[in-house]
Amino acid sequence: MSEVKMSAIDRALAAAKARKAAKEAAGITSDVPDVMPKAVVPKAPKTPKEPKVKMDNDDPAKAERNAAREVRRAEKAAREAADRAAKDARKADRAAAKLLKAETKVSRSDKPAHMKKVERARSKCPPMNVEMEKLFSEAVSNFSAQQIDALAQHLLVHNRAYKTQRASESTPFEIGATVTITGGEAKYIGMTGTVTKSQKLRTTLTVEGINKPLYVYTADAKIAVEETLAVAV
Repeated sequence: MSEVKMSAIDRALAAAKARKAAKEAAGITSDVPDVMPKAVVPKAPKTPKEPKVKMDNDDPAKAERNAAREVRRAEKAAREAADRAAKDARKADRAAAKLLKAETKVSRSDKPAHMKKVERARSKCPPMNVEMEKLFSEAVSNFSAQQIDALAQHLLVHNRAYKTQRASESTPFEIGATVTITGGEAKYIGMTGTVTKSQKLRTTLTVEGINKPLYVYTADAKIAVEETLAVAV
């Protein structure tokens, strides 16, 4: 096996020597390669392709679809613009309401809390006529707080005695009668109720819309106009 390999090597060396000798005889130096490389020819630049132009077919149905699509887009854009405008308007209204609420709160906060309670109590007082308004103004302008307080207490006692006397002289209402409140607390004056319990001094009424029964002086109520008219007929 080794002999065969050596023979091949010898043959290769012999062939190389023969080629070298042939080159020398032809005047070719050993620096020149056996095969000359091919000349590199530069490639010509590629011609740019023309852009493809999409040709529209003269199709009436397609043109109609395109027109309808554009109409829908325009309508959608108009709706979105209207929605944005409405949203901005609501936002502006909320901001204005918030500002008004803040200003109102500031104006209300100018008065102390206890004065707010006084004003609330004043609003619940029944109205006075012109003569009584004049007397009230003279009293609060010309007398001290102590004297005004004394006058108020005397008036309360006098009014209670007057109502008690009137009630003692009045006739109790029948159970189930419909009566109208004419005195007492201002918020109940003018309301109509049904008598559920009747006494000489006091009468108990049930009034629609009020959960608890009302307890009034008999003299502070009278038979309702409707019931009076029905009896007359």
